[in-house]
Amino acid sequence: MINELLSMPLFWAMLTIAAFLIGQHTYRLTNNNPFLPPILTGVVLVVLVLQLTGTDYHTYMQGGSLLHVMLGPVIVMLAVPLYQFLHTMRSQWLRISLAIALGSGTTVVCAVLLTQWWIGDELLAKTIATKSITTPVAVAIAEQVGGLAAMASAFVIATGILGAAMAPTLLRATRQDDPQAVGLTLGVCAHAIGTARALELGSEQAAYSAMAMTLTATLHALLLPGLLV
Repeated sequence: MINELLSMPLFWAMLTIAAFLIGQHTYRLTNNNPFLPPILTGVVLVVLVLQLTGTDYHTYMQGGSLLHVMLGPVIVMLAVPLYQFLHTMRSQWLRISLAIALGSGTTVVCAVLLTQWWIGDELLAKTIATKSITTPVAVAIAEQVGGLAAMASAFVIATGILGAAMAPTLLRATRQDDPQAVGLTLGVCAHAIGTARALELGSEQAAYSAMAMTLTATLHALLLPGLLV
């Protein structure tokens, strides 16, 4: 009976949703601690269940893929806050373009060079290059360049959590914490998790973060495969 349940894709999809809801409740109980976002708690809970039941990644993803296909539409929905500040963004297109190009380029170069220097693993370097892109794009690029899709997801989550937790504090410390700068930083460096954090900070931060995340993912999708293959 239990083995049949563990082999059902719907079970793993429902478990993932339940784990996220528990994480969301925990996040609220800890007064929105940026180092304890719902996605982190959810991942830990799902991994614990996988370990305790001895379930492999392929079996889990039969159900996880049901949710995975919804990531794209969810990202598109972020166009709603973006539209509210579109008129302001149009007048700042050069500043925004430079910030995204230089910021996203720096994250890739630093990640790849440090990985090659400290670890010396070409496969891992190709995978970690996708760390600052939202998950659906990161997984697709990792597969395209011969990286590890599962590791790409892990790097994306770790980058998003650290970026969302540290970026606002660092920007305040350097007195660069105007809403637009915070939004751009979170979108470029912390993708969807950073954008979720930006939504908590304000509508302007959310709009700039959503725009930066989208353009960063587009830029990486166009250039990374050619640079890494």
